[in-house]
Amino acid sequence: MQKDTILSLIRHAMTFGGGVLVGKGLLSGETLSIVIPAIVSAIGALWGAVDEFQAAKKAQAVATTAPVTTPSA
Repeated sequence: MQKDTILSLIRHAMTFGGGVLVGKGLLSGETLSIVIPAIVSAIGALWGAVDEFQAAKKAQAVATTAPVTTPSA
């Protein structure tokens, strides 16, 4: 699955769970409309940071194991 799809599923699940909490009177609708986007944004930012870290780690591994060739004159 792609990152956008997973984040969308998380957002919908949180909206459903938040709706249950609003229905029971444990959370206000205004709070819900602020908290869910903030959490989904934080998850997206964290995911992006982990992706960048893994890409840099992989690039470093390739750079250190790649054979060095020198041009012959």
